[in-house]
Amino acid sequence: MKVNFINPVLKSTLIVFSTMAHIEPQVGSPEVKKNLQSVQGKNITGLMDMVGAKGKASIALTFSESAILLVAKNMMPPDSVGTAIDGMVIDLVGELANMVLGGAKSELENEGYLFKLSLPTIIFGSDYLITHKTNTPIIRLPFTMPVGEFFLEAGYEETNSQKE
Repeated sequence: MKVNFINPVLKSTLIVFSTMAHIEPQVGSPEVKKNLQSVQGKNITGLMDMVGAKGKASIALTFSESAILLVAKNMMPPDSVGTAIDGMVIDLVGELANMVLGGAKSELENEGYLFKLSLPTIIFGSDYLITHKTNTPIIRLPFTMPVGEFFLEAGYEETNSQKE
């Protein structure tokens, strides 16, 4: 995957969490996701795709339950967040995916990449697979927070029209 694709996604992730949730997550070491590597434990994922003339991309934000509840408590009215993932938290995950990808899209457009964004798909449960709609290696970036963890998965695939 091209660094000029992943860097705007990473930058947007850090901006969204610091400005919207007042959290400065610590970024771990990136790794290439292994095929059929499932998400272990109880988690929630916001999955989005971007399609453009030069290529297509797939982004997933996956949160442990404790991580997304911390984010929700920092972003929502104090008495509106419970002790488990509910409908409002599910909507928040979709909105976080929108904000991260929207921020990355703006920066990528400055580099000549024009994309249309899909609506987020939310996956919630225990021990599930995240399937990306690209035929390229997926980079996985782990993040730690004061409570819980989350990870970002991103893949970018150029189309044949780009490889002239």
